[in-house]
Parts: sequence; C-alpha cells; structure tokens
Amino acid sequence: MAAIGLLASWPDVAAGASSAKGPNPNCPARARALVEHFIGADCLDCWRAAPPQPGQSRVPGAEAVGADEWSLDWIVPARADDAPMAPGALPEGAERLARLGAPLSARLDTPPAGFDTATELAGRDASRRFSIHSSLPYQGYFGVQMHAKGLWPVGSTGWISLVELLPVGTRDTLIPRHLVRALVGPVNLPATAAATDAVAPLFALRWPENAHPELLMATAWIEGRDGRILQITSDRCPEPR
Repeated sequence: MAAIGLLASWPDVAAGASSAKGPNPNCPARARALVEHFIGADCLDCWRAAPPQPGQSRVPGAEAVGADEWSLDWIVPARADDAPMAPGALPEGAERLARLGAPLSARLDTPPAGFDTATELAGRDASRRFSIHSSLPYQGYFGVQMHAKGLWPVGSTGWISLVELLPVGTRDTLIPRHLVRALVGPVNLPATAAATDAVAPLFALRWPENAHPELLMATAWIEGRDGRILQITSDRCPEPR
C-alpha cells in the first residue's frame, strides 16, 4: 500500500463536478432513500431503458431516482458467457441481491432480467461517524480507507466499493448510473461506542480493465443484518462533523 501514496480525495470529474456553493450530487450521504438497479448481463434493454412517460409500462432496471434519492447499479452475471454486458458483470451483484432476499435472484432468470429496489436510509446519528477516502489511482489500483466509529445495530457490516459514474449518454445509458465495479466486504464495525474502538480498514481496490479510472469514486455503506443498506457515503462527501 505504501506505493499507492497518501490518501487524498480524487478530484471531481466532469461527470460529477458540482459548484462549491451547493452539495455534490455524487455524495450519497445527503440522500433520504437508496434505489438499487439489478440488471442481468443479458438484458441490454434493461440497461438502455429510460424512465417511462405517463401511460407507458416500466422496464426493470431503469427506476427513476428522485431529488432526495441516490442509486447503485449492479450488472449481475448471466448464465450465458456471451451475454452482451458480461464484461461489466460483477458476481457480488448476485450476492448482494441474495442478501436482500434469497428468492430475489430468481427474478433475473426470466426476461426482462431486471429488478429494482428502493430502501429508506436510516437517519443520521450524532453518536456515529462514517466516511471514506481514496488515493489517486496508481498502476490499476485505488487505495481506499473507510472510517467508522460509534455503535451500529447488531449484525451490521461495512462494505467498500469502487463505483463508476455514468452520466446520461455514457455506455448507452439513458439515466445517470452509479455502476459498482469492485467490492470488498463484509468489514467489521466497532464493537462498542467508545472512540478508541473506531475502525479504519485500508484496502487496495483494483478497477476492471474496461472501467475508466477518471470516472471512479470510492463508495462505502453500512448494511444491516437483513441486507438493508442503512447509511451510504462516498469520497465526494465532506467530513462528517
């Protein structure tokens, strides 16, 4: 990890830069709810779909995200190795869906192979702190460090990812997407509320060859025992006070 260099936030890319006068749209910590798009690697139509107009039927995988919501996108491997989106598929996507509910993975076995979930995020708790930082990219890796302190619900775990920011028109998507490209977890959280029990695990995450490092950001979330994401943040968020 020493070769990766000192941890510092990667500058905002054109796709996610925001004015210093307003909140960064790529900071999910401000969101009230989280929408997750699960798309089978063989459902290109799910990926290319646009949110429906009034009177139109909805295509799974393109759930509209409100102003106070944020999204995570998962491409789940298909049974066929030659699926059109196989290069972007992540096995951890199927595992994430299974943690939400064991029967849910079957929803991707029949066309259209897409599934959307929406979850209310837990409110802020002044007794907890949760943040993530990343290094500059180096030889195919980001150094990523999650910081957590305070006592979380029993059975909660931390998860750390690299997310590719895909604005409308990028890779044929008609909605902005936050595509999960690498994931590590579960990560243990503090055992007690004592400040001395804070955890700060550090990982070197490799991005896939077909990802654009300038569009990647580090993202972390706290997942409850039932699979629900309780809190989510990114390296575009200001330090919690």
